[in-house]
This record gives sequence, structure tokens and C-alpha cells, in this order.
Amino acid sequence: MRRSLAGLILLISCVLFAVSISTWWMQQVAFSPSNDAGSTYSILGDADIRGEVATLIASADAGAIGTSTAQLREFIEQISRLNDGAALMGDFVGDAHARLIGDNNEPVIISALEQYTIVRDERAALASDITLPVPEVGGVSSVNSLTWWLMVVSAAGGLLLLIVGVVTRPERGELTFAIAVGMGTLSVLIVLFGYLIPVGPLTSFSDNTWMGVFPRLANRSRNTTLLLALMSAAIAGSVLLGTSGLRQRRQRSTPLSVGRYREQHSWSR
Repeated sequence: MRRSLAGLILLISCVLFAVSISTWWMQQVAFSPSNDAGSTYSILGDADIRGEVATLIASADAGAIGTSTAQLREFIEQISRLNDGAALMGDFVGDAHARLIGDNNEPVIISALEQYTIVRDERAALASDITLPVPEVGGVSSVNSLTWWLMVVSAAGGLLLLIVGVVTRPERGELTFAIAVGMGTLSVLIVLFGYLIPVGPLTSFSDNTWMGVFPRLANRSRNTTLLLALMSAAIAGSVLLGTSGLRQRRQRSTPLSVGRYREQHSWSR
């Protein structure tokens, strides 16, 4: 009874670790604002976000540099489709992401210096700062906090139950079976938290243009997410097959009990 309880405790522990790892991955994918060129390029791949940024800058600077708003807007959209061009916008795009998820309470500003760097005309350096209309979305902020706490609590709970399970002396094979179940659970949860939620339910909290950040980032990390899921499933299958093989070999190598031998011996006489 004690050992079967230990096996159940280990099983719950490994599932909790799977929850912790998958929510950690969601934090990396959806809730880690960055100003690096790769992230910015991915976010600006959303046509609505790219169009809003280009329209805002073009409307503010076109008159000052002596060109039409439409021409300047088209130019800004063109450079934002390039890695090097997107890198010029990394700071305010990262700030917009941080504000969206509740990590930044300050307005998102495109400075005059950034405008000059983007439009490539010195006259834009004299323009006023521009404020990007990016709101803090309460539902997204709540999901951000919830997944962070879920990551921490499930990791702590998994570690505690692992210690308890080991101390209560599980039967042979119960730990490896728990690991197999945990890895199988991870293969499902990492796709759920790292891809399906960011591209679907997370975007439903608001119809603001910047909610397109989450599908773009999820798709950027999609291949890595799927690779992690496949690796977890492969490990789960390998461990499970290894555990089953070990049990079968042990059963075949177990000698007959003394009582059963005596009974057979008495019949032979």
C-alpha cells in the first residue's frame, strides 16, 4: 500500500513538472518582450501592426520632410519588412509588447531620433515625439501573472512530491513510469501553452491591433515548440517501452515459489 501510494505521488510530481515546463515555455514565447531584430521583424510581419506604425510616423513627418503621407507610409512599410529596417524599430515595438501584457505602465513613445533614423531625413529629428496608442489589456496581464505563478507553484509542488515519493520507497519501475507519463503530458501541454493558446484564446481579450503580437511570436517559435513536443513524446515512448520490457524480463526470470514447487512435486509422486 505504501509503495503504490509512492508511485501515485511520483506520477503527480512528474505531471506538475510538465505543467511548469510548458507554462515556462509560454512565458518565453508570449510574455518576454524584446527589442532584438528577430522578434521585432516577426511582430512587424503583422500587416495591421506594420500599417499602424507606418501611418502614425508618416502622418507626423510627411509635412516636415516635404513628401506625401502615402509615399512616406509606403517607404516605412517597405523597410519594416527587412531585418535591418525592423531593427530600427525594436525599442518602441518591445515597449509596446511590454505595455500590452502589463509589464510597462508608461506610454509607448517613438522619439524624434527614432523618427529620423527610420525616415532617413534630418528634418524629422526636429519633430515631436509620437505616442503609440497601445493599451494595457487586463485579460492578457492576468494570464501573464497566472502562468507565471502556475509555473512557480507547479515546479515547487513537483519537487516536494518528488522528494516525498522517493522517501516513501516506490516499487521498481514506478519512477520510470511516472517519468514516461510526465513526458507524454509535456508533449501535449507544450503545444497547448506554447502555440495554441497564444494564437487563439489569448487574442480574444481585445480587438486592438497590437493583439497580433501573440500569433506572430507563437508562429516564430512554432518549429521549436513542435520539436520539443516530438522529443518529449519520443522520450515518453522510449521510457515506457523500456519499463515494460524490464518488467517482462523480470517476470520470466522469477523462479517458482517454494509452495508452488512443493505442490507440483507432490503431484509428481
